[in-house]
Amino acid sequence: IMIIDFPKLQSPFIREGDPYLVTTKIDENYRWVFEDKVVWAVDKLDGTNICVRIKDGIITHVFNRTTEKYIFATSMTAWEGACMEGIAKAIQRGWLKNLSDGDHYGELIGEMFNNNRHQLQGNLFVPFSYLKKNCFWKSFIGDKYPRNFETISMWFKEIPSLFNQRMGLPNILAEGLVFYSSDGSKMCKLRRDMFDWYDGKRHSGGKLCRSSPLFQK
Repeated sequence: IMIIDFPKLQSPFIREGDPYLVTTKIDENYRWVFEDKVVWAVDKLDGTNICVRIKDGIITHVFNRTTEKYIFATSMTAWEGACMEGIAKAIQRGWLKNLSDGDHYGELIGEMFNNNRHQLQGNLFVPFSYLKKNCFWKSFIGDKYPRNFETISMWFKEIPSLFNQRMGLPNILAEGLVFYSSDGSKMCKLRRDMFDWYDGKRHSGGKLCRSSPLFQK
């Protein structure tokens, strides 16, 4: 069964060094983030990537990256059980209703994943389409503040998770943002742990390692 993995997103700022941190230099491939009038700055959740495949209104397959998960089997791992729970809750919320046939991606978050940063009870699958529609920064589209390294760096020091606010969960700082071009054809990401001032755990090569209010909704 062929699955196209969700692309690994790059930073709009060039990253250098060890740890691999952003610099003030803009990657020319992502200059649109700073120059296009309409750019969607969407809450980035801290979980694991999931794809659900839908045919005739029915979920037929579930993938974690390129690995198929057998969540409808008579026996399953704890991870697959959390995945099944997360998808069921998304269905109950109506987040998968009326989706077209094909592959739909999102983030699986909760008690099984990354120390439950979002402080959920249980686990939940959140489609990226839901986040883009409901958890974006209007001020970024409105070009309300300068789109430069200094301003964005200061903003990221205090940026809250819009998803947690919308869900009535405890207020936490966002992991970062995913930027979408106006037509959705281009994407990139920026995380708080990519800045030199960050003093928590950093993502490095897909693994975690330890390292020592400008915008409005």
